[in-house]
Order: sequence, then C-alpha cells, then structure tokens
Amino acid sequence: MTNECYNNTNALKAVHLHLELKNNHFDDKEKAILLKYGESSTGDSISRNILIPSDMPLHNLHYAIQRLFGWQNSHLRRFILPKEIYNTLTGGNVKGWTDLVGILFQSPGECEYDVFWDDDYQSGSIKTWLKKKYTGPYCFNGITEDYKWAQNDIKKLIERFPMLEVREPFSDSMKRSKGKGIIKPRIIKKAPLIELTLDEMNNSIIVEGGTDSLLERLEVAAVLAFKDEDICINSDIFPVTHKLIYKYDFGDDWTITITKEKDCNELLQKSHISKAELLDAEETVLTKHKPVCIHKEGVFVLDDVGGLNGFINFLKEIYEGEDKEERSNTKVWAQSLGWSKRKISNKLIL
Repeated sequence: MTNECYNNTNALKAVHLHLELKNNHFDDKEKAILLKYGESSTGDSISRNILIPSDMPLHNLHYAIQRLFGWQNSHLRRFILPKEIYNTLTGGNVKGWTDLVGILFQSPGECEYDVFWDDDYQSGSIKTWLKKKYTGPYCFNGITEDYKWAQNDIKKLIERFPMLEVREPFSDSMKRSKGKGIIKPRIIKKAPLIELTLDEMNNSIIVEGGTDSLLERLEVAAVLAFKDEDICINSDIFPVTHKLIYKYDFGDDWTITITKEKDCNELLQKSHISKAELLDAEETVLTKHKPVCIHKEGVFVLDDVGGLNGFINFLKEIYEGEDKEERSNTKVWAQSLGWSKRKISNKLIL
C-alpha cells in the first residue's frame, strides 16, 4: 500500500509554476468578450502564477487548481504528458508503457474510488475543505499507485490476452462504410498483447483506466523541468517534461498547461508583484507549507458552464443579455456554483 508522507520542511523550497487555461480557436468576437469582461490580456487565456512547496504531489496540486480557477471538485480529472513526450517515453508500444506503469503512469485498472481516496467533502465551505487538501504535510494513501500493486495489475492484463485479435482503426472502418453506418471492424492480425503498439491495443480492447494518466503521488517539481533544462527520457530519472497538462471535466474539457519557471523576474519587471510581496509569499510557502498565488490574470470560471466557450457565452449573457430576468437567473445559477465577481487579492486566493 502506498502511504507516503512528505514532511521534511528543512529541505523545502518555493517552486514557481505558471498555469494557463487557453483556447486557440476563439474568433474576434469571443476574444473581445474575454478581454472586456474576463480580465484577460490576450482574449484567449486565463492564467495563474503560484509558488508551491517543492514536495507537493500532483494529487494536492489538483486541489489548489480547483481553488485557483473557481471550480468545486465536482468532476473527474487527470494529469497527462504532452503527446510527443508520452510517445517518446513509451516508444508508442505496449511494452514501453507497461515498463513505466507504477513508476510514471497509473495502472490501467486503477479504481476510481482509489484515485479519489480523500475526496471526503460532505458539507460546509468547499474553499476551506480544498485548503486542507493543498496544505502540507502531504500524505498519499492510494493503494493502486504502489509500484508492486500496479505491476501485478499489468501482469494480469498481459496474461489475459496471450493472443489478441487486432482490429483496424475505427476511422478505417468508417471509411469503408462510406457513410452507411457503423460496420464491424476488420481483424488485421493476431498477436500477444505485449507485442502490440499502443494504438493497436486501444483499437482492440477497452483499457478502463486508460494508459496516459500520471501517478498523482509524483512530486510536481520532480516531474517538471525548467524551460531550458534537459529532460531525461528514462524510466527512473526525472524530470521528464517541460509541460504538464491538467484535464478537468472531460465533458467541458477544461485544459490547463503547467510549466515550471526558474524565477519571478518577469513578474517583478512588469510590476505584477513587488519584491516585498514575493518575499512574503516565499515565507508563507516555507513556514505554512502551502501554495501562494502571486499573480492572477483573468476572472474565476465555474463548473458546468461548457468549457471556455461556454464561459464566454455566460459572460455575454450576464453583462449584455437583453432579458433582465434571464440575466438574473443566470447570475443566481452561477452563484449557486460558488461563482462571484468579487475581487480577491492574490495572496488570499489560496
């Protein structure tokens, strides 16, 4: 059983992260709405800069992200690598992926209740509950992220498919159907599961837990490299990527890109934060073992609004909607999900 606690405060450092929620496909009208009402300087993104304790795991960063962007932890989430890094690490094949399960990737049979082992909110302030989750010392008590457990799960999966009928990609079968409906995919070969590519496996069987979700017990600072730092494409050496991707609510498809910054010079030069404020934030991270927001660009979003596109429609409705009753009802609905236009200072967000 995984039961790791991180409590060496003497070795703590403050690590600077940049988190960006972005959509590259907005038209000019959508950008104008986010610029005017969403307090975005670019019209296509909402971002946060935070300092975190160097021992913070991905699991606890998730709870901080929920608070930073205004969500209420009401949907599924996962951390993944950029596709090119994932393909390089695994070699695009089942063998390469299975070697990294329990080291970098979650087990394919990871149980949902285990991933969310400490999601025990029942009532009261969701903000207070989240704060307890992203404040150290950090302990991870999920069972299935234990290396031996995960590798045993992989062993069972391989033994289950000593020989597998490999199906053609779904797109190929759709092309053959010529728009006449779904037809049965062709069997293109038979082979042991361990000898297949990841695409061949995913075309042929349903891997319940997927293959690319990162272990949440991993420390954020260890997984991420600085922008100019070399990454180690090796099963047991970190860092492995310059970017982390956080996915939340797979229906609304919120996507945040996370990078690790070497310093805060740019924020200081642009007067987004003063030297005194930065020193105060660093002290809070180290003495209170909790993250601190040092810069915020863009308002809070909310759950169940339809992603960034839906959020822009929401902003347009509450600020420009012609039907006063509809505008009022929309605001009441948003407030029921914890959304507020109230300004909050950066240091009080977390």
